[in-house]
This record gives sequence, structure tokens and C-alpha cells, in this order.
Amino acid sequence: MSCPSQVIHVPKPFLTLTFIHRWVLLAALPLFCLANTAMATPDDEDSEIEQLRAQLAVLTARLDALESTPTIPAQSYAVPETTATASSATSWAERIKLKGDFRYRHEAFDVEDRNERHRQRIRARTELQAKINDRVQVGFGLATGGDDPISTNQTLDDGASSKGVVVDLAYVSWETPVDGLGIKAGKFKNVFHRAGGNGLVWDGDLRPEGLGVQFNRGAFFANAATLWVDESSSGEDSLLVGGQFGLNTSFDTASLRSGLGYYHYTDAKGRSAFFDGAAQGNRTNPDGTYVSDFHLMEGFAEYQFETAHSKITLFADFVQNLAADDYDTAWALGVKLKRAQLSLGWTYQDVEADSVLGTFSDSDFIGGGTDGEGHILQAGYALSKKIALKGTLFLNNRNVDFGQEEDFKRLMLDISYKY
Repeated sequence: MSCPSQVIHVPKPFLTLTFIHRWVLLAALPLFCLANTAMATPDDEDSEIEQLRAQLAVLTARLDALESTPTIPAQSYAVPETTATASSATSWAERIKLKGDFRYRHEAFDVEDRNERHRQRIRARTELQAKINDRVQVGFGLATGGDDPISTNQTLDDGASSKGVVVDLAYVSWETPVDGLGIKAGKFKNVFHRAGGNGLVWDGDLRPEGLGVQFNRGAFFANAATLWVDESSSGEDSLLVGGQFGLNTSFDTASLRSGLGYYHYTDAKGRSAFFDGAAQGNRTNPDGTYVSDFHLMEGFAEYQFETAHSKITLFADFVQNLAADDYDTAWALGVKLKRAQLSLGWTYQDVEADSVLGTFSDSDFIGGGTDGEGHILQAGYALSKKIALKGTLFLNNRNVDFGQEEDFKRLMLDISYKY
């Protein structure tokens, strides 16, 4: 009995078989032939074998052609998407920085011929910094308080009323291709150096507005700024144009930073007090306008050295208002000691009425402004890198040049947290 002649039809799905499927098919073909041979006749056997061989050759050629065409698995598209998302998240985390601090303060006042006063205050500040590229960064900060240019403290009072939040920082900074030269524009942290951190000319919370430049290369440093003080729609604007320059000198275990500064306020004389109509100790005419212009010349020095267990800083600051006829000088001397977590400090200041602009000088000494003298005693202890205790005692006399002189005592107890 001979094997009947058959034609094998290959379904279309077989044309997409992989290399492994091809060999499974080829291994199954002999079994298929044997099954059909059992029912075939001897006379047709040779011709049927030849037909099978021809069809097998055609099928093999088709499979070879399909395998030569590359295919992309569908799941491969998900890999770049996941990688891109992770890369984007990593890039965002590297470019964005968030930092801030919170301070809780108790204050006590003892002012001559006045009732003793106690109050509690908070200060909270948050700053977001974002890198645009390797040289450009923008910053934005919020703080408690009102519109006072030299304080972001908020007193806890007024029936537990809601407290204000204000824009404390909004700036762009550019690290120029010139080595050591940086530029800031907007509302930013003060670019001018304060010897020993004292507030003789600048309060520590001041955020000036305008354009600032800082340069440091080797031992030389320079700071400059053009700042908006008062913009007027009906008269001349008042600006502050100023600069500092000096040297940083290093020794074996000590360093000396010394320099000169000049700060020129335009169109101040005959103008109303710059903030809220309060002259803060500066002399005014009967109509509330400044008696004097303010062209301030400053000289400062800061000497640091280390002992076996401590770091000690000595500093001196002297300012004269070249535009004032009298009551034109201010000076400060101080020493600071730091040993492990403990820090101590003493400063003596004498600030005559028109020596500096009261709007921008220390807001705590003599209650703020000019026309006073006295001691500042400080002690602090760092509980950790993020938490610190501090106490400050002011033993001052104010209204020394004008008005009725009075004793002014102020105690501030702080606990501060950084993040």
C-alpha cells in the first residue's frame, strides 16, 4: 500500500516563528511523514518523498528571510521612559535646595521711669535655592513679620491673631567667568562685611534691594552695591552707592581681616525718614525731614587666633559721616570666644545721632537706631549642630546727644533650630 501524495499548507502565523520554533517544526515534519507513510502505497513513495523535500526547502527559505529582519520587543520601550523619569528626579534633587530656621525668644525690658515689660517673639525663615546652571542660581525666601527692613520678629500678642508672612528674599546670583567675582540682583543677603558680626552700620536681618557685587581672590576682597532706598514718583530717587575693599592676612594660627568702606546715600538731606516716617535717632527738621546727608566712611579690623582650647576674635569698627557737621561718629570694640559648644561675647558701642543711618543700623541696641552707647553681653551653647541656646544682655544709655537721657536694659533669651 503506497503513501498518497499530499501538499502541506503553512499557516501565516508560522511565518513569524523564532529560531527555536523553526527547529521544533523541522523536527515534527519527519513524524508527520511517518504517520502518512503508514497509509501510503509503495509505488508512490519515491515521488511523495521528493515533494516533501521540495516543500521543506521552500519553508526553510521563508523562515530564513523572516529571521533576517530585526524586531524590537514591545517591552524595550519602557526602559528609556523609566530611566528618563529617574534621571529627571535626580536632576531636580541636585538643583533644588531648601533651608531655613526657627527662633523662639523671650524678652524683658527695664527702661528708666517706665514699667517693666516682657514679651515673647518668634522668627521663622525659609529659603528655596535653585540652580539654573553651573553659574546661575535663583533664590526665594519667606519670613515672619511685617515690612520692617531690619526685623522679621513677630510678637505673640493681639488675641492670638494670625501672623504675617513676607517676602524676605527674591534674587538671582551669577558666578561670573572672572575668578572670584559674583553678582546678585533683587532682594538678597547683605554683601557688605560686618566686623565681628556687629550691627553698627548694618543690622543682621537687613535684606538690601538692588545690585550687589562680591570679589575674593587671594588675600584681596571687595564688596560693592547700588541699592534702592526710596523711589519717588514726584522727585529724585534716593539710592545707596557704596563699596568695601580690604585684605585677608593669614598667620600660623591666626588671621587678620581689615578694610575700608564708603557708603553714599543720594538725596537724603531734606527728605522724610526712609521707613515709616521714623528717623530712628537721626536728627530731623520740624517737618520731619533729615537735617543731614549720609556719606559714611568706615574702617574695620577683625583679628582671629586660636589657643589650646579656644578660638578668640577681636574686632574694631569706626564710622564717620562726612556729610554731617557734628554728632557724626560711631565706633564699636568687641571680643568673642568660642570653646567647643560654648560661646561668649562682649561689645561696646557708641553711636552719635547722625553718624550712621538709623533705619539700617542695629535694631536691638538701645531699642534700635542711633544716639546711644553701652555694652552688649552674649552667651551661647550649641546643643547640637541644629539646635542652640543664646542669651543677650544690653546695658545701654540712649538719647545721649538729644532728648532726655535714660538707662535702657534689655534681656533676650533664644532657642534656635536650623534645617
